[in-house]
Amino acid sequence: MADVNQTITVMVNRKECKIPVSNIIYAQVEDKLCTIFLYNAPPVRIFLTMNALAGMLSGEPFLRVSRGCLISLDYYQHMTDSDIVLTDNIRVPYSRRHKAQIRSAIHKYQAATAGEHDVPELRTQVLDEFRGFDMFPLPFFVLEAVTGSNASDHVPDAQVKSGVQSPSSAPVNGIRNADTRDFVLRYANDAYASYVKLPAYQLINRSFFSLFEKPVPKWRLLLTQCALENQTIDAILPNQRDGTALRVFCYQPHYSFCACILMDAQCRSTDK
Repeated sequence: MADVNQTITVMVNRKECKIPVSNIIYAQVEDKLCTIFLYNAPPVRIFLTMNALAGMLSGEPFLRVSRGCLISLDYYQHMTDSDIVLTDNIRVPYSRRHKAQIRSAIHKYQAATAGEHDVPELRTQVLDEFRGFDMFPLPFFVLEAVTGSNASDHVPDAQVKSGVQSPSSAPVNGIRNADTRDFVLRYANDAYASYVKLPAYQLINRSFFSLFEKPVPKWRLLLTQCALENQTIDAILPNQRDGTALRVFCYQPHYSFCACILMDAQCRSTDK
């Protein structure tokens, strides 16, 4: 992540202006007019070429995503077919010709900084961020991908009324390994609580797979692709409760997190 003490110095109205590097969300250059967009501050407009700016902001967390645009990966949210979405739903077009290289650079940075983001503050942020879904009529939940060694905050088994063992003491899909990737619920709405027949407060920090007696392996692949590979997925999977078809839509709200909506399989707009 960007050093909070690092600054760049630019000339604004013939006066030196120091800009904290950690506050830069992205910068755009058009006809040598450079606009630097800042977090919780007005944009700064100066005459500067993209090459000059890239020289000042070389290396991580900054990534040039098009001929005239450079972003800070510290503010990255997700990528669509046409835009990169940053904090506060800021959308920045990127070069589609270099989509694979851009995605690779994003994943590399996220993987390298995953430990820095694995803090209680982010989990609290996620819990607050999705409060608006509390009364959403469809089951909705947010998971965090963790390793066995990072899952020490799971709720004790005694609080699970279903009697299913917690993954901290039982293998998941037949695998017992301290480094096995697990998925922990960080948010669940009332509809999802009703779906799994447990109070919502008992779901937070609970292993997702501990809620079902026979976890379906396809779910693990889907959650991994979403949380760690930033894939937005709309798929038909077996319902882990009774094996019937279930439509699942999921996306990555933050790196290592997966937000999911469950729907009846018939809700799919184009059946194959």
